[in-house]
Amino acid sequence: MKLIFTLSLFFLFTTAFSQSSTYQFDEDFIRIWGLLKYYHPEVSVGKYDINEVFFTEYQKLQTLETKEAFDQEMLYWIRSFGINQLEPKKKENPDPLFTANLRTAWIDNSTFNPKLSDLLQRLQDNTNYQDHYAKASKLSSSVDFRNETHLVDFDASKESHRLLFLGSFWNAMNYWNVNSYLTETPWDDVLTKLIPEFLREGEENFEQAKEHLFSLLNDSHSNYESSFTLNSMTNFPNFGGRIVNDSLVITRIYNQEALDIDSLYFGDVIYAVNDIPLEEFYSQKFSKVISASNQNYLRSAIEKTYLFASNEDSILINILKTDGRNLKKYIRLKPLNYPAEKYSRIWPLETKEWTELESDIGYINLNNIDKSQLEEAFSHFEQHKGIIIDLRNYPRNIDANDIANFLYLEKTIFMKALVSTSRAYGEFITKTALSIISNPFEAGKRNKSFFKGKVILLVDRLTGSKAEWIGMAIQASPNVITIGEQTFGAVMNRNPIPLIDGTSIDFTGVGAFYPGGEGVQRKGLKLDLEIKESAVGYDKDLYVNTAIRLIRTGGN
Repeated sequence: MKLIFTLSLFFLFTTAFSQSSTYQFDEDFIRIWGLLKYYHPEVSVGKYDINEVFFTEYQKLQTLETKEAFDQEMLYWIRSFGINQLEPKKKENPDPLFTANLRTAWIDNSTFNPKLSDLLQRLQDNTNYQDHYAKASKLSSSVDFRNETHLVDFDASKESHRLLFLGSFWNAMNYWNVNSYLTETPWDDVLTKLIPEFLREGEENFEQAKEHLFSLLNDSHSNYESSFTLNSMTNFPNFGGRIVNDSLVITRIYNQEALDIDSLYFGDVIYAVNDIPLEEFYSQKFSKVISASNQNYLRSAIEKTYLFASNEDSILINILKTDGRNLKKYIRLKPLNYPAEKYSRIWPLETKEWTELESDIGYINLNNIDKSQLEEAFSHFEQHKGIIIDLRNYPRNIDANDIANFLYLEKTIFMKALVSTSRAYGEFITKTALSIISNPFEAGKRNKSFFKGKVILLVDRLTGSKAEWIGMAIQASPNVITIGEQTFGAVMNRNPIPLIDGTSIDFTGVGAFYPGGEGVQRKGLKLDLEIKESAVGYDKDLYVNTAIRLIRTGGN
């Protein structure tokens, strides 16, 4: 009996040891496959079906159990494509480009055998590669992924297909997203973190893994329109609001009659959902679903539509009423009136394009104003003490130059960009190939009669993308003060990339910086004065009233 017990323990121990010592190759394989794809002379030209290359080798690796066997197989595999055409960098001419996205620690600090490490370094240093899979456009400064096509027979039930999805996107961002050095989770660690999620079986697990992957870009332009989580919500509240600190104050009512039944009104404050503090509730619900450059953008993405959305027909909330009563109750949820309502709810309320707030203070809202209205406004306000320019919106009918013409003494470069030049490299520019026609980073004109009064620029979480671009141009004027809160944090053009499951997503393909070098991606626009709002006793006119005070006091 004792012998049987001893043998049983020995069997369990050796089995456990064997399982724990089996080499987990997924991460190293994905990295090496990406290096081949973008750096190998014969592979980067598009000579092979790169997806089939992945599947074939992945299947072969399933039979390996040790690190030594993996290293030998990788050596054989890389050499099978040929290595005689690898051309190293010229060390006597060090590359002056932006290199924060050149990540080689996985090679430098690896436990690969010396021959494999040396070969991978040769690949990393190779300059004899082609641009079949990705190419930096000299005209637009964006990255073209036109040959990154989807997999026709993509099947999420297959482990190799799920890992290819992860590997393809992760490597594309690793080598071609100039802003990837800014992610909160270092992009190197994202691969390690996400592999277990992509290994989980089940369609819903796969969709959630994708959302989590995209969220780790920390890019407000990377809204995934095919989001499983967001698209599966069927019922919504009859109101929207503004998240202030750790609560939501109701500021938008979509159906007053329905809201009367729930006894909810403008100014009521919701501070908990299902007995969970509001901030904790929405962080748990959306932080792995929505890609956000910063927390302020996350709030703007959910506060008017998704925050309380559910598949249930009601939700439990804690409310502080405007009369001081503290209530805990269920509120009703219902389907939207039309599919696009979830987007239209985000649009700012309509206001006049321009108006006179006081006899010597003008107000311009950039949301819908056009060039002729802008000219009319500045002509009317020419002798005014100050102008408030409201950019808490997305200008549809004007560009940066249209407004800078009235604010500058002369042409001025208001920003510089970080663009891709080749794999993992970038450079800072203040003009593009099209600048012979018009330099997009320069605005204004020679104008001795530019507006010389005080300019107060209003920005908030809704100021994003093109609006931030215009905001940077306005900030280059000599008399501007910017007030508000952290903006969207994604200024430059949306860069699309097709995904192998047939969907697609955008990312911010160019980095934005002020001429002095301060970055705007993720951070948002520079503020001279941060507006501190309060949910209790919410003041919808706080921004404008603060601006009036600054004009009256000369900016103090």
